[in-house]
Amino acid sequence: MKNILIMGIGRAGKTTLSKMIKDKYNSYNLIHSDALKWAMIRAKNEEQYYIKNIDKQKEFEHGEYFQRTLLELYNSLIRKDTNEYGYILESGQLHPKIVKEMIDFNSTIVLCLGLGNLKPEDMVNQCITYDTKESWTYGLSKEYLLEHAQDWYNNNEMLKVECPKYGIKYIDTSKNREKVLSEILENLFK
Repeated sequence: MKNILIMGIGRAGKTTLSKMIKDKYNSYNLIHSDALKWAMIRAKNEEQYYIKNIDKQKEFEHGEYFQRTLLELYNSLIRKDTNEYGYILESGQLHPKIVKEMIDFNSTIVLCLGLGNLKPEDMVNQCITYDTKESWTYGLSKEYLLEHAQDWYNNNEMLKVECPKYGIKYIDTSKNREKVLSEILENLFK
């Protein structure tokens, strides 16, 4: 059974797809990168600081140290998986170059979900459409989200260029997201 790494930007469907895979193939263990992020932050007793300073939170989670720690944890779990249940890692923080350096593409399916050619304001609208109580953006104003939308746009543009360079499939989920995710699930092991 191949392991699965789902990377990409917010509201592209990473969590939804990982849950769909888990539901269909229930032997997988599911890891959300945000769980590790908050564990590391809480271990340093800095939760309130990072809640109040979202820019610093994003800086931490997109930093190389966090990315490498996350991928090393993932690799360690895979190595110790003697029952071969398999792991799904879902993360919005990974850079394709680091993924290529640290992940064995022979034993792991790597996918990147993005928002195609959406402009920043369209990304905010997409964010609001798919917002849930578990989302870090939940309850934030549209104006606040627009302040961050240029970063999302820049990250999406980077992923569109960098993923193919490192052998990672970039999948646009900006239109008909549910259908695209269902097609990914249907063709995952083909």
